[in-house]
Amino acid sequence: MSAPTASVAIETDPPRILERGLLAEAQRQFDICNACRYCEGLCAVFPALERRPTFSEGDVLFLANLCHDCRSCYDVCPYATPHEFAVDIPPLMSAIREETYKSYARPRALGPALLGPTRGRAWLATVVVAVTVVIGLLILGWDRLVAPPAAEEAFYEVVPFLVMTIPASVIAGLAVAFLGAGLAAFWRDTTGGRPDVGSVKDAVFAAFSLRNMHGGGPGCTYPEETPAKSRLVMHSLVFNGFLLTFLATVLAAIWQELLGRMPPYPLLSAPVIIGTVGGIATIAGCAGLLVLRAGSREELEAAGARRLDLDFIILLVLVNGSGLALLALRSTTAMGVLLLVHLALVAAFFVSLPYGKFVHATYRTSALVQDSLEDRAERAS
Repeated sequence: MSAPTASVAIETDPPRILERGLLAEAQRQFDICNACRYCEGLCAVFPALERRPTFSEGDVLFLANLCHDCRSCYDVCPYATPHEFAVDIPPLMSAIREETYKSYARPRALGPALLGPTRGRAWLATVVVAVTVVIGLLILGWDRLVAPPAAEEAFYEVVPFLVMTIPASVIAGLAVAFLGAGLAAFWRDTTGGRPDVGSVKDAVFAAFSLRNMHGGGPGCTYPEETPAKSRLVMHSLVFNGFLLTFLATVLAAIWQELLGRMPPYPLLSAPVIIGTVGGIATIAGCAGLLVLRAGSREELEAAGARRLDLDFIILLVLVNGSGLALLALRSTTAMGVLLLVHLALVAAFFVSLPYGKFVHATYRTSALVQDSLEDRAERAS
């Protein structure tokens, strides 16, 4: 195949988010992709790339977060390393996403501190767990934690309702606020449009169905060189398991606040069944992703992004594992300690939410909305 002729896009304004060298490299590789188009049938991002004759910083951020890292492009690209053009899209996109998470973290000062090379996020989660457990022991007392519950399986005898809910509500509210602030800034920098009902509906369907993770060809290629659907399956287990555990929490809140039925609930009740299925699915999906990552090619992603993935997977396993252990042992003297540990891990999860891999869901959904807006406008013209 003859080499494509690519024009070099020139960024007139100085970059605000990406380092100049990273932005220039993205523009160079995207120009070659646009000129070649050999793998356009394999890539769900390619239509959005083809709409752009040049690439601003906002375009680069949008395309990198629209990418679902299926890696099909790398295995078929005739210009990937060791070719002199070195069109290595997966690690390039990964590096840009890593900068996205760092730059759009709110408050601004926490992004570099918690997403930098010092592994600040993991340390933050550890500190939250340790401090919560210590405070719990000091306030509640060890005797109260290990004493048999006066009423069978009474969680609020160990940790009072207000002590359990007020700090959790504050932490979760701040996490959502910080995520929203980062998302608003990302949307402002990557699009000039305004979302409508149709584009949001398309984006939600794409996000929940993981449609773009199919790529356009044989599927996700994490395990060595063999295309497979394994990563899609494991990601689906984690994604849907997380949704089920969230649904179980909502149902439990409805039962308590509207129906006056206090937790814990019977093993065959809807909140317990849904939460158990969700917890098992999440742990199974995380375990599968860890196995796949062990055999994946490290050179195809940024080191920081790989670390965020592993941190997030491990924290999900700990949160869901402690919840299942609490369910199994809630009638024993271990219930108090397990409850405190589980609540501490949940607190750590929410504290780290705006500074970990979970943020990719917000920026990717934003990119899916923009992609739908562009696609609908293109078809209407």
